[in-house]
Formats: sequence, structure tokens, C-alpha cells
Amino acid sequence: MKPTEFSLKRELAALVTGSWLRPPVAQQVAALCWRRAGEGHEVLLVTTRGRGQWMLPKGWPKESKPDAEMAAVEAYEEAGVRGAVDANPVGSFHYEKRIGAGTVMECEATVYALEVSEHLSQFPEAGQRELGWFSPGEAAARVDCPELSTLLTRFAP
Repeated sequence: MKPTEFSLKRELAALVTGSWLRPPVAQQVAALCWRRAGEGHEVLLVTTRGRGQWMLPKGWPKESKPDAEMAAVEAYEEAGVRGAVDANPVGSFHYEKRIGAGTVMECEATVYALEVSEHLSQFPEAGQRELGWFSPGEAAARVDCPELSTLLTRFAP
């Protein structure tokens, strides 16, 4: 198949399916912060500032830093944790980010595991969010995102 035929078929498929009507998906990075607990592990969730929903620490990537490092920065800024971050993502999830009054942006967060070795009492967003350590099953039940819930239950450090 010639490149022009492939491009034309892709454009026709987009027209037929209506995918050209959908806004682009914004990319974010997230940290799945975990620690050993007994025979298993626990994961750290934080609440969102706006609606108070349980979520992983997450934020926008930066061209000047690798995504895994940015996930670690978000973990420190939102939850005050530091540790060893895995450079390979453990998965991703889609969610709707609410910005402004009634505006919703579709996002995909790429998730990096961070084994927590330090939990600080002073950090940039201290007092702005609730923090909680949960078993994977309890964490999965608290988040309002099916893809993230699945990722949390399947994560095995």
C-alpha cells in the first residue's frame, strides 16, 4: 500500500468514526508510591484539591526532565515522600481533569512506581490534601477511576 493510500484510509476512518471531533488527550505523569507492610505492601493515595477524590500524586511532564523523575517530583510536592523511582512505567490510566468552572479535560497519566524511603512533614502542598496508606484492595475501592483501580490491584512490587 502506498503511503498516500494509508493516510487517506486513516483520514477516512477518522471521519467515519467521528474521532476528529474529540479533543486531544492531555498527558500527565503519576507516582504509585508504595511501601512494604507485613507480608505485602501498601500504596499511598492523596486527595485532589478541588473535589477531594482519592488519587495518585500526578502532574504535568516537563521536557527538561524524564517522566519518571517528574513523577517523583509530584510525589514530593503533593505527599512529601521520597524514594527510589522505577524508570519503566507500570501502566497508565485515563481520567477527566476538571479545570475551571465546568471545564473538563481528558487526560492519560503514565504511572511510575516509587518505593518510599522517606516521608517528610514539611512539603510544598502540606495541608492542602489528605494522605492515606492503604492496602491495594482498599486503595482500588477508594479511587473513582476503573483503570486506576485495576492498576492498583495488579501492581506487584
